Amino acid sequence: MSDLPADLEMPPPVPTSGAEPSGPSAMGVRLRDNPVLRRELIERVRGAKAVVFLTIWLLLLTGILVLAYQGAVALNEGFGGDVGALGRVGRQLFEWVLFGMVVLVLFLVPGLTAGSITGERERQTLVPLQMTLMRPRDIIIGKLSAALAFLVFLVVAAMPLLAVSLLVGGVQLLDMVRGLGMLLFTGLVLGAVGVWISSRFRRTTAATVLTYAVAAVFAFGSFFGLAAIAIADAASGNDEVVVPVEILAFNPVAGIADSLPRSGNAFVGDTISPFGGMRALIGEIDGGDQFDQDGFRVDDGSSFIWLMYIVIGLALLILSVWRASINVTTPADTER
Repeated sequence: MSDLPADLEMPPPVPTSGAEPSGPSAMGVRLRDNPVLRRELIERVRGAKAVVFLTIWLLLLTGILVLAYQGAVALNEGFGGDVGALGRVGRQLFEWVLFGMVVLVLFLVPGLTAGSITGERERQTLVPLQMTLMRPRDIIIGKLSAALAFLVFLVVAAMPLLAVSLLVGGVQLLDMVRGLGMLLFTGLVLGAVGVWISSRFRRTTAATVLTYAVAAVFAFGSFFGLAAIAIADAASGNDEVVVPVEILAFNPVAGIADSLPRSGNAFVGDTISPFGGMRALIGEIDGGDQFDQDGFRVDDGSSFIWLMYIVIGLALLILSVWRASINVTTPADTER
């Protein structure tokens, strides 16, 4: 018997089944409770940086909208102002603004993610993060989710500009959902690649340069590949150049363009925009034996570039998060 009072006696030990208790280190943390995500979101909206980003974003998109409207009206004056011409104006406004958002995403996302892990190394705060109960994957997902959340914030701020095309006509709500969904998916994949590159370097400058180089490969690599294949076929003496359309599945503009409706070619029936031109290129490479009155192949939409683009993007996303998590698992003494 113990001499301690009854209310101070230690409770008897609880028998266990031999299994290890599952704590935060084993199960990780939920996304909404992720401290890395919370800290990153606070830092991104604090100060004047977010205001400057948002102002530049909206000014550039507004300029694209105004120029696209003036150009679309001038090009469609010869159609007599009918409903079809008005619908083409609305489609051109939507696709030009969406294309401007794609270009800005390819430019902004590397800057948002290239310093995510290298910044922690330079501030010597990565080792304390590794010593917490968070898994390495939680750190990576927190960093990536913060960049995606800021991108969603920019997209939501641009919604009134995209709504102008709905008012003009020629664009359905489903088309807008497809375009914005593919845009956010592109930003997510490029952000994951940026976090992976950041986890491999010790300095932000080197990670930023390489991330922008990867973004340039995404934007222009498929065109260089098409040109190289065409030159090689022409040099071999083939009468008909055979170019695989699947090489365009690595291009974000091609993936987004293929997910949007098409109506023939980019010069008469389709939209006069970069997306319309990309759909015409896909139709010329992968089109069937049907031609329109102007001699262009009719794209029947059977290439499924958008589906291949999603599959490739998902593979890159999973690979980037996995490899970045392994890099963050590096023992603390190698981070000094």
